[in-house]
Amino acid sequence: MNLTKTFGALLVTSAMTVATAQTGTDGCTTPDPIAGQGSFLFDQTLATTGIEGQTEALCYFFASTTVDSDVWFAWTADATGTAQISTCTTIVDTKLAAYPGSTCPTAGTALACNDDSCGLQSSMGFPVTNGTTYTLQVGTFPGATGGTGMMDIIILPPVTNDDCSAPNAIAGQGSFFFNNLGATTGIEGQTEAVCYEWGSTTVDNDVWYTWTADATGVAVVSTCTSPTDTKIGAYPGGGCPTAGTALACNDDACGTIGFQSQITFAVTNGTSYMLQVGTFPGATGGTGNMDIVIVPPAVNDDCASPSAIAGQGSFPFSQIGATTGLEGQTEFLCYAFGSSVVDNDVWFSWTADATGIATLSTCNQTVDTKVAAYPGGGCPTAGSALACNDDSCGLQSSMSFAVTNGTSYMLQVGTFPGAVGGTGTMDIVINPPAPNDSCASPTAIAGQGSFPFSQVGAITGIEGQSEGLCYFFGSTTVDNDVWFSWTADATGLAIIGTCTSIVDTKIAVYPGTGCPTAGSALACNDDACGLQTQVLANVTNGTTYTLQVGTFPGATGGTGLMDIQIVPPLTNDQCASPDVIAGQGNFPFDPTYATTGVEGQSESLCYAFGSSGVFKDVWFSWTANATGPATVSLCATTAYDSKIAAYPGTGCPVPGSALACNDDTCGLQSEITFNVVSGTTYTLQMGTFSDFTVTGPTSMDISIAGPAEPGSAFCFCDTIGSAPCGNEGNAGAGCQNSTGTGGAVLGGSGIALVGSDTVLLSASGLVPNQPGLYFQGNNAINGGLGVIFGDGIRCAGQNVIRLGVRVANASGESSTTGITVSVKGGVTAGDLKHYQVWYRDPNGGAGGPCGNVFNLSNGYSIQW
Repeated sequence: MNLTKTFGALLVTSAMTVATAQTGTDGCTTPDPIAGQGSFLFDQTLATTGIEGQTEALCYFFASTTVDSDVWFAWTADATGTAQISTCTTIVDTKLAAYPGSTCPTAGTALACNDDSCGLQSSMGFPVTNGTTYTLQVGTFPGATGGTGMMDIIILPPVTNDDCSAPNAIAGQGSFFFNNLGATTGIEGQTEAVCYEWGSTTVDNDVWYTWTADATGVAVVSTCTSPTDTKIGAYPGGGCPTAGTALACNDDACGTIGFQSQITFAVTNGTSYMLQVGTFPGATGGTGNMDIVIVPPAVNDDCASPSAIAGQGSFPFSQIGATTGLEGQTEFLCYAFGSSVVDNDVWFSWTADATGIATLSTCNQTVDTKVAAYPGGGCPTAGSALACNDDSCGLQSSMSFAVTNGTSYMLQVGTFPGAVGGTGTMDIVINPPAPNDSCASPTAIAGQGSFPFSQVGAITGIEGQSEGLCYFFGSTTVDNDVWFSWTADATGLAIIGTCTSIVDTKIAVYPGTGCPTAGSALACNDDACGLQTQVLANVTNGTTYTLQVGTFPGATGGTGLMDIQIVPPLTNDQCASPDVIAGQGNFPFDPTYATTGVEGQSESLCYAFGSSGVFKDVWFSWTANATGPATVSLCATTAYDSKIAAYPGTGCPVPGSALACNDDTCGLQSEITFNVVSGTTYTLQMGTFSDFTVTGPTSMDISIAGPAEPGSAFCFCDTIGSAPCGNEGNAGAGCQNSTGTGGAVLGGSGIALVGSDTVLLSASGLVPNQPGLYFQGNNAINGGLGVIFGDGIRCAGQNVIRLGVRVANASGESSTTGITVSVKGGVTAGDLKHYQVWYRDPNGGAGGPCGNVFNLSNGYSIQW
């Protein structure tokens, strides 16, 4: 439902006419009189900005309460209800306000105010009484050019169902008009756990309906066709709900539309339910349609009545009308992307027709699936899941587990939490187990060369699943693992890799033969060459080691070659034998065959993108030749994804003693700054992020000068693949905006000392004279890569705190001057926080390169 069409329909049915005689006066002392409902012409072409109505709190948008180029009307209502006043059909960048009375308003009396409700245009609603006169202020966004247009006024009947004690009665299926313009936010239905989305359980501007079902099944209640940013809930019975009884609740569920809602819940014919229709917290109420349909429940919606299937092949499933049951919702194996829930789940009792490794897949489907398997044929016992998967092939799923011929297993086929259920097929095959699937029966190999491996039919064993060195991308798991007993034929550094294979591998190396002791891994790697693996370990001629060759968690096992060679070890691969350097300048080194030591792997200052590890590290003992801030940089000299740290003194560092550490400062390269004293020696650790491959010699630059940098930049929009619409920015910047200068760049200066910090966040490349919000988040979204948001990329999220709005100067620059960042952000020592600027880019109403009216800078992380 389109809001403009709603206005048009109401105007036509009310036989309203367009009034053109009055266009608004430039002063509020003698406003143009208008009355009733209809479309009223306004003209701001020659208007100035008055002193009245410029400081209203309700008018605070994008860091300003100003209403520029304002003209005034004295409007008399011809009905009692909720007035909706809109300039949505106009091209002028408007800002509207309403006040009681018919002359210049008293400060602080605004009844309503709005800047951008429909693009750059405005819409506001407020209660009115028939025959009463109100003052209307029609202006522009601060700095925008005034023009002419139409102001549309309608009066909707008063909201009668604003309280749950007096709901509107509806019944059956169909489309039901709702209006929460002018609705207040009640105290009921505001603390439901199932309503917790985007940091809040609140349902704003809520109106209530007592709805009686006309069939038994699963009710689907949706506002997806409406323009209002809704949030809806359902409760049993027909009166005000008891806290904690919500049957369903949803904020955003309508695909790319995004801000509308849809809920499903089981209903019984003739039974009444309470429906709550509100808005996202802080959003403006509106009108629309609530569509209700009742579909038959899926026949296998409950684990107590699963569909029986057997053997191998393709089996259809349908989640249409399925609810989310209580069983199989808290399995540890199902925890992915912050939730163990399996939504819209249907159940199958499946009997295997062979012994081996069963693989269930929905990879060829379109539904965003999540699947699990349990032993037996009835409802599963909590914690008994044999396998579970959310995303293995895009948004679809694949899982493998050991089965026995003639044995029955329970299969749960649902969706990712919040996704809409659908139909599709699941494919089931059973492969023979791999002969070296167990660490107790490894395949024996020796020497150097290429050795074939096959994970087809492999399951994930219990050994080698919790090694600290194997922690990558949030998990220590090595899926679909097979085992080798390998004997070295030389002493040196073993390079073991699958870089020539296509399987998404993960490899670990352990001492000795047989199943490894927990915590004994010598080396482990996930992605060193694309999705493939290269692991380095110091080995001794004639000694035998155990190799675990698996996949990234959730990836499908396959076949390939494991290449092994042995090269002489580096002299400075260990912190006990660092290379000695001194002074300032450029220092060459070659970390190609470095291993990952055990020292300097758990420093809090080194925690970035889910890991504090500094992989493939080499060590230096460096003596300063001056006093001041020293900068050690790989920015101009290194192409690989580096990570570096500095410690006091010589020799292996004491845990927790890091003076500085950095992952990404300049793209994927690193730079640190820390205070040094002339003649004092420090230990430098040069490594990589997540064990990525290093090729060839490189060097580091050391200088002692300039201010210290408190943090590091991340999340850049500098490739076509990362940009929303091909609007990639310059290297190290956010996405291109309408200025064409290469995107906004956020950086920092000062000292990150909690409570008395001197940190100053500064941004350049913004849209001149436009406001931008500096904000702080706990999470680097999507592993630090961010997600598309407007014309830019949202990099920082989770428990967002607004630090303040700053308007860019004529050069497109702003900063957090006047803000103590750690105090405003509630930071405590040891916190890793992420920062970003969200700024306005109206471009005369056309928006930025992608057509949106806002953009973002790159992200910036500070370890406090």
